[in-house]
Amino acid sequence: MRVRYAIAFAVAVALAAPASMTLLAQEKPAPAPAPAPSGGANSVLKKSAPPLRGQAELGFVQTAKLDGNTIVTTFQVKNMSATNAIVGLQISEFWYDKGGQPLQGTGDRQRLKTPLQPLDVATITLRSPKVPGMTTPQYKFEQNNGTVKPVKQKAIKAGPNT
Repeated sequence: MRVRYAIAFAVAVALAAPASMTLLAQEKPAPAPAPAPSGGANSVLKKSAPPLRGQAELGFVQTAKLDGNTIVTTFQVKNMSATNAIVGLQISEFWYDKGGQPLQGTGDRQRLKTPLQPLDVATITLRSPKVPGMTTPQYKFEQNNGTVKPVKQKAIKAGPNT
């Protein structure tokens, strides 16, 4: 008996579904959304370039300052490729003493959460506690699909004319 009711219910739902779709299709269309600003860095629908595989050339400008008991190093980085994006760009910082030995508890590692598009500029900030005896920093640039060739620049601007 329950099977008959289940089958009858399923048939009734199957017959009623097209009728409700017809009613929904007759409603007034919603107004078109406002177009996204073109060319802006905050464009939500920005098309992504294919990922760069192999060696990536990365231009950078580095500044460092002491903020209390923390050394803050800021990198402005630019993807020098005109066609491919750098995916998973990461910068690691290591500190050494006068004898060349690495110091425990120093250094930082930061990664860009989004791909660095062709000729785009991003900022990566590293923070490391100041420890007595630290003298020399070393930086390691990495990406997901190969190696990174960092090239120090005097200044960085977004776009092709730098």
